[in-house]
Amino acid sequence: MTAVGQSILDLHHEIIVDLFAGGGGMSTAIEQALGRSPDVAINHDDDALSMHRANHPQTRHFVSDVWEVSPIGVTRGRPIGLLHLSPDCTDFSQSKGGQPRRKRTRSLSWIAHRWAGQVGPRIITLENVKQIQRWGPLIAKRDKATGRVVRLGGTVAAPGERVPVQEQFLVPDRKRVGKTWRRFVACLRGLGYVVEWRVLRAADYGAPTTRERLFLVARRDGEPIVWPEPTHFRHPTKGQPRRVGARAWRSAAECIDWSLSCRSIFGRKRPLAPATLRRIVHGIRRYVLDADEPFIVPPGAGCSGVYAAPWGTATPQGAAYLAQMNGGFNTTPGHDARQPLSTITHRGSQQQLVVAHLAHLRRHCDARDLDEPLRTLSAGGQHHGLVTATTIPGGFSPEDSPVPPDGALRVAAFLLRYHSSGGQWSDLHNPMTTVTTKHRLALITVMIRGVPHVIVDIGLRMLVPRELYAAQGFPPDYRIDRGHDGRVFTKTAQIRMVGNSVSPPPAIALLAANAGDLAIHPAKRRAGGNGHV
Repeated sequence: MTAVGQSILDLHHEIIVDLFAGGGGMSTAIEQALGRSPDVAINHDDDALSMHRANHPQTRHFVSDVWEVSPIGVTRGRPIGLLHLSPDCTDFSQSKGGQPRRKRTRSLSWIAHRWAGQVGPRIITLENVKQIQRWGPLIAKRDKATGRVVRLGGTVAAPGERVPVQEQFLVPDRKRVGKTWRRFVACLRGLGYVVEWRVLRAADYGAPTTRERLFLVARRDGEPIVWPEPTHFRHPTKGQPRRVGARAWRSAAECIDWSLSCRSIFGRKRPLAPATLRRIVHGIRRYVLDADEPFIVPPGAGCSGVYAAPWGTATPQGAAYLAQMNGGFNTTPGHDARQPLSTITHRGSQQQLVVAHLAHLRRHCDARDLDEPLRTLSAGGQHHGLVTATTIPGGFSPEDSPVPPDGALRVAAFLLRYHSSGGQWSDLHNPMTTVTTKHRLALITVMIRGVPHVIVDIGLRMLVPRELYAAQGFPPDYRIDRGHDGRVFTKTAQIRMVGNSVSPPPAIALLAANAGDLAIHPAKRRAGGNGHV
């Protein structure tokens, strides 16, 4: 990314326009792929464009509805080498569920044809959810019992009443699925463009998120459309073609700020929702109790206020530590985490080890391993959380340790309450079964390289905006908390903007493959800036 405020000379013949520019994901990709800022950025959201201006100060910005901007006027007669648009995807996304759709929002993509007809961009790119391929006409929802039109708000029209279209609960017409998308593509082709599209997964191009988006490329210069080959794979050595430089997917763990504390789920003034607690239990069982190698929080982390232990298994250091782990590692303050733990006595050691996984608090999702990429970010709210389990080493039983470790029985009771299926768990829910302390402690004992550890606390915190931007693939110095004029963005606003953004890595690959001739020549870049290609 070009340093904020650093000048790049405007020496290129063709200009670049970013419609629906938002917080600047696609513009960031343009800078990293082509070494230059977009010349024009347009968005109706003043806050989003203020973030854009803070990070891309050389761009001319227009806070306006895209339909109110004159393509000829803003381009000042200069030819357009690249026009990109990322129109609102909410009314195409499957996350919309059974909610009403809006014709105006679904029609935003047609702005491409206005620009194509008036100023003829040489290359047009579009990014949206893959469900845009099902774009078709909308019809009024009908009440199942009466067949009458349903209004916005859910009321049913009276017999014989005509409901104005702006008051109707509109839903996609299942009989004409994809009709408008096919027309959209056909019209571009009618304007002289060759059009192709594919669904690209951000993780395949180096972003720590599995976000999938449809990318369309249309060009009218006779050059072929090129689709970039993936550079990262879930299992690089399993069933994938042998490619030079092929790498594994990046992990969500890379994006976590381990210095932030993780509050205990117990004793909160505002208890967590039952659905959230069930997700936590599912993740604890899958990624801690039943995991071959639970993810270990890095040293010096603030999770649950403990001084944690060996580094995560995703790192070479963590793998090396765990390979040595016979008696455990010393994790108390003032001791090197590389050194073995002191002798574990029959009463157990109070030296703590924290293991972690991700929780996805939305729809039917539950938990995810930190060694995997983050799931798709949403603009509608904060749904990604970090769950930690604080453990202390040692096997405990009433015979060896009459006094159970602090918090252990509370954790056991919590897990039993919210998990009632599978093996010994379901057996202990039988009213005829006597649940002993030994049974409870056995349920919360996790083996880490042959060493038993008992869970004594569970923590949860939501991921902060900086972690989400890192997962989306933004550079670490990207300005997200303040606008160009110093305005402060709330966490909600920051999350909304990252959820609406284009993930830069797949866009960088696409631009490098198709618009490389728009890149600033290295000699020019030295004269005017230091953008990365």
